[in-house]
Amino acid sequence: MMTVVATVTGIYFSQREITKTVEQDLMLIGRLASDMIGSYIETTKEDTMYIGEMMDSAYFYGGMVNLRNRLSNEISIAPNFISLAVLFPNDTIASNEKIGYSYARPEKADIPMFRERTPDEGVRITEAEAVGNGQFIIRCYYKLTGDKIFILTLRGDHFAQLISNSNYGLYDAGKVFLVDGGRTVIAYTGEDNQEFLHISANADEDEGGLAAIVNQALTTSDIETRTAIFTDENGVETISAYTPIIHGTERWVLFLTVPISETPVNRMTEIFIITGLIFLGCGVIASIFLSKQQMKPYAELNKRNEELVVLREEAEVVSKAKADFLANMSHEMRTPMNAIIGMTSIGKSSNTIEKKDYAFEKIQDASNHLLGVINDVLDMSKIEANKLDLSPDNFNFEQMLQNTVNIVHFRIEERKQYFYVDLDDNIPQYLYGDDQRLSQVITNLLSNAVKFTPEEGTIRLKTKLVSEENGVYRIKISVTDTGIGLDDEQKTRLFNSFEQAETGTSRKYGGTGLGLAISKRIVELMGGEIWVESELGAGSAFIFTINLGRGSDERRRKLDEGVDWSNIRILAVDDEPEILKFFNDFSEKLGIACDVAASGEEALDLLAEGQSYDINFIDWKLPGINGIELARRINEKKTHKSVVIIFSSTDWSIIEDDARDAGVDKFLPKPLFPSKIVDFINESLGFTEPKDKPDAEDEVFDFTGYNLLVAEDVDINREIVASLLEATNISIEFAVNGEEALRMFEADPEKYDIIFMDLQMPVMDGYEATRRIRAIDLPRAKSIPIIAMTANVFREDIEMSLEAGMFGHIGKPIDFEKMIIMIKTFLDIS
Repeated sequence: MMTVVATVTGIYFSQREITKTVEQDLMLIGRLASDMIGSYIETTKEDTMYIGEMMDSAYFYGGMVNLRNRLSNEISIAPNFISLAVLFPNDTIASNEKIGYSYARPEKADIPMFRERTPDEGVRITEAEAVGNGQFIIRCYYKLTGDKIFILTLRGDHFAQLISNSNYGLYDAGKVFLVDGGRTVIAYTGEDNQEFLHISANADEDEGGLAAIVNQALTTSDIETRTAIFTDENGVETISAYTPIIHGTERWVLFLTVPISETPVNRMTEIFIITGLIFLGCGVIASIFLSKQQMKPYAELNKRNEELVVLREEAEVVSKAKADFLANMSHEMRTPMNAIIGMTSIGKSSNTIEKKDYAFEKIQDASNHLLGVINDVLDMSKIEANKLDLSPDNFNFEQMLQNTVNIVHFRIEERKQYFYVDLDDNIPQYLYGDDQRLSQVITNLLSNAVKFTPEEGTIRLKTKLVSEENGVYRIKISVTDTGIGLDDEQKTRLFNSFEQAETGTSRKYGGTGLGLAISKRIVELMGGEIWVESELGAGSAFIFTINLGRGSDERRRKLDEGVDWSNIRILAVDDEPEILKFFNDFSEKLGIACDVAASGEEALDLLAEGQSYDINFIDWKLPGINGIELARRINEKKTHKSVVIIFSSTDWSIIEDDARDAGVDKFLPKPLFPSKIVDFINESLGFTEPKDKPDAEDEVFDFTGYNLLVAEDVDINREIVASLLEATNISIEFAVNGEEALRMFEADPEKYDIIFMDLQMPVMDGYEATRRIRAIDLPRAKSIPIIAMTANVFREDIEMSLEAGMFGHIGKPIDFEKMIIMIKTFLDIS
């Protein structure tokens, strides 16, 4: 009898300990697995939003043909998506699906559901939908502009792949179930085939079974991981851990189940018997103690499991950061690539030069953006290696701001935002510093402001001279916006590498998460500091200071001194008070008479009073009578020669035809800069000045009689070099690898005046080819200029090329101006 009591006692305490251990394991595993599934769901929703907006833009710029091309291109590179579609307000569906998945295209019968359930903001995910043969699909849908709806369709069995290893090998007999809000088993492990299964919604029919637990998990507001013991359909007692996965208004549940018979408790019979025998001599207390001793190996195993789970969680954090960064980079690179591909398609199908030129402009903008993303990654690598350097030179401060603003202004126009630039007149026109790095910081801050500011929000770029001491100017630059703002916790990590304000920000708004970290380093190298002032929901102000030297050139464009400018009258018309104030302040400083009007009607009233103006600056977008119509009426009324200038943030190609018909003489892009206004006044009245510094593209170079050898293995790169240098009349010969370049030089060393050498080529790379040329026992082999022309742009790459015997370095993509300067320098051409 006592043996039985001891055995029962041992079983009780041992089973309790092991059951507790199993429950803890399952809860930990469940939390990890649910985090993985939840992250995938959020990523999919962000992909839906991102691709949907891309399709919206494709339709806006290129119509239905371009939309269908973009749908086809995007579905071809998305492995987990089987259909992409856009539902139009007239119930037309533009769709593209992968071969073999014809059922994935939304049907007419689906339209009412999308119309009724699509939220104004965010992405909705449908419950699983059976499509036959045990297969099912899940759809994500998102509202676009103009009441269009974007619909993305996922393979249902993809979730099975995600959870296939979710038991982490702790319990071989364990199973994992993923159940959606409609009680459909979206994915499960433990079977060979994935099928479309439902769990009964009637808990009464399955009292104490899995259905009861599913119903409880789906209907309760509890968000914690819980455990339960139930009897499965085969009468097997089972331990289960279930974790809710909340995404928006939808609730899914992840279950991990392990039969009790497969846990260590089932393999403890020998221990229980031994414990019972020991009880005869030691009593109940000793039996309990010894049973716990017998459990020590399992307790230690459990402790090791918990330690492994912690390590696994830490590893997953690192892995997730890496995955997020790569995903962000993918999005950031795909965005301009999609623009390049889309605009190429538009340009090829266009019948007019104007549209082709427009497409080329957009391709150039997107290409520059893509290059910027790549440069961000390279810069971050330099920062990590402490090798980011500045290249100071004289530069025109206001011109740098204009060039910087031009990079982001088209996005400002797309989002209908108000943008102002406040330029401190006390800042010298010419400064000494790295203008490209400074422009990079301002571009980063402006790009963020545009992304995080809603439509019709306001962005302001402001510059201020803080102090001057011994020729060093301390300048403060700020970018303020009326965007989403930041909370205190977000501000603390904003300047960290690879991080943005919150998870999902990069997918929703774009960005690599590198810009602010790079900006911080650049500002520090310039002797300044950067910080943010912001409140959640109340906008942000990114502010930084830098130290710059005074430039050597102080030429400042100004009005011609030989003219009595007090007799000149200008009219400025804009409905924005800030613009009118700008014209008033500007004209007062220059001593020009200026009247302002807040509408076309006010301007016509001034003209009706007998006023006449030599130059009329008119905003294109005006309430009531718009700028084009006002220009037409001014030209009808004018009694003497006057100039009409339209200014706008809208692309000139969009309004040019109507503006020309209305008699508009010139176009001035927003935002307005004082020097541009001065230029336009001078030009309008016949006074012009030469450019401060002509662009390389505008100069004519004649390299007739000179011979260039280019070693380059990529066809398109050879074509680019030939095209860029065609107008210079330089003779060019090409080699497709280093060995061929060496052979060509050896055959006639005196033939070539300069060599452009790619570094990475098949057969023989550029380094080796250069070393072998320098090793030839001829004076010309030692002196001929060899220039590295390569995408390898790190400092160590430049140093390696110099060590190999090269004289200079040109990075790819090729900068035409730098290439011309390099040729002129080493050929000693003035």
